[in-house]
Amino acid sequence: MKIDPSERFSAKFLEQPVKNLISSFPLAFTLKETVGDILLRLNRMEGRQHEYFYVIDNDAILQGIVTTKDLIYNPPDTKLIDIVDHEVLKIHETEPLEKALKILTHHHLLALPVVDNTNKYLGIIEVVPPDSEAFHISKRQHAKTMKEDIFQFIGFSIEQRKMPSSLSEFRYRMPWLLCNLGGGLLCALIGEFFQHTLQLFVTLALFIPLVLSLSESVAVQSMTISLRFLHFKKIYWGQVLRRCNVEWKASLLLGIGSALLIAAFYFMWNTELMPIVAIVISVTVSMVGAGLFGALFPILLHLFKLDPKVAAGPVVLSTADIITITIYYSLTTALLI
Repeated sequence: MKIDPSERFSAKFLEQPVKNLISSFPLAFTLKETVGDILLRLNRMEGRQHEYFYVIDNDAILQGIVTTKDLIYNPPDTKLIDIVDHEVLKIHETEPLEKALKILTHHHLLALPVVDNTNKYLGIIEVVPPDSEAFHISKRQHAKTMKEDIFQFIGFSIEQRKMPSSLSEFRYRMPWLLCNLGGGLLCALIGEFFQHTLQLFVTLALFIPLVLSLSESVAVQSMTISLRFLHFKKIYWGQVLRRCNVEWKASLLLGIGSALLIAAFYFMWNTELMPIVAIVISVTVSMVGAGLFGALFPILLHLFKLDPKVAAGPVVLSTADIITITIYYSLTTALLI
């Protein structure tokens, strides 16, 4: 049975045990199954889509949940036991419906697993029908959260957009601009240290804006992907390591592709070989470094209980510039002088 929260219920109805209202939920998987097994089974099934699935052992004891994102972002041979989130909310079959509704409302859930005295999985309490208006409201709320994340990437938020005065906005936004300003000044100091290289090879200076732009883009892309880990209570280091493995390879390919395009453009007016070789190598390495930093920094902030969605954006951009300019000057100097 599905419960519509828009309805008004009698006290007697709310006091009945949740076991009377259990809905069957066939998409429960065992710990030994792999991501590939699950995706294959899901492809064969028809019906509505689910945000997460329950994981049980061979005795149907509830072990935790996996999300659709867990299935998408992990290799097919990954076992559920390696990615299951054991911190799953649940309710005993004898608890009243009123308690279940309070849990669902407080945690913004659409379903809650029901267990018996042995923690055996019995089914779920579904609150929102998949085709209801409330379900679509939930989807819109998720979109709002994603929009909020995007604003926070630059050290801002939707609420702060409504500040009553220009002075209020200045006070909030200026610290983040100071972060970028400090990074830019540090890059200038690093450039001063490598002034001799720039004097000998003026061409290197022409490509600095392009190199910084590429690294910043890669860093922000990596940061955006990493922030999805932070929508869950627990971070699994196996997932983080796999993410970093994918990130450095993807950044390497992006760096090589970008560097080859730069080389093709360079040879349109200059045929000198060594400067462009140095530029190609430094661009590739700096993009890998910026990508890895962008992937890891939000997670590190989260571990130290800081708000990564607010702090990550400005700091990642500034640090990506510093990493990039250091690698660019160091490698080109090593290769050319």
